[in-house]
Amino acid sequence: MNIFQEVKSYVTARQAAEQYGIRVGRNQMACCPFHDDHHPSMKIDTNYYCFACGAKGDVIGLTAGLFGLSPYEAASKLIADFQLPLTAEKCQERRKKYRNRNPVSVKEKMTDWHRHAVKVLTDYLSWIRFWKRFYGLEPDAFEQEQFLEALENERKINDYLDILLAGSGEEIAEFFICKRKEVAEIEQHVERYQRRVHAEIKAYCRK
Repeated sequence: MNIFQEVKSYVTARQAAEQYGIRVGRNQMACCPFHDDHHPSMKIDTNYYCFACGAKGDVIGLTAGLFGLSPYEAASKLIADFQLPLTAEKCQERRKKYRNRNPVSVKEKMTDWHRHAVKVLTDYLSWIRFWKRFYGLEPDAFEQEQFLEALENERKINDYLDILLAGSGEEIAEFFICKRKEVAEIEQHVERYQRRVHAEIKAYCRK
């Protein structure tokens, strides 16, 4: 679990909104802080969504948007403001180990991994979107493993790609240190699925 997931496991978007001065009604509706909203149009609980301007996201995105912060800065602010007992020290220890290594070799390794990770996550996101569209047309969609996986992981993979494609150097380094194993597992998962699909196609063609 990385720093972003840890923060989200402790704090909801609603809790952060109320902490930072946004009034949320009993129906979970609030005036959207991202446009000139005079009538509550944002539904906010674990995550948030504005029915008027379309703003949406989680507690990290909400905090980042309210204060003009990067995701990493938003997570750090939430940790400080809510005094969260996180285990981010593990990532900090790993960062120290990498700093003690040859900086040139570490930079090269991160650059190569970064390109590869973007490809892995982009490929996985393509499968997720396909599963969501394909199985979503079926009446028993919620009985399909791939459809449930798509619903569960689409937002997370989008967040990961946001970090890799638009994050600061520190955010990417944090991701590299803490999420390499998960990216490798995702790659293996996609490869297994692709092999299964190819085998099914071959079997169908032999009929």
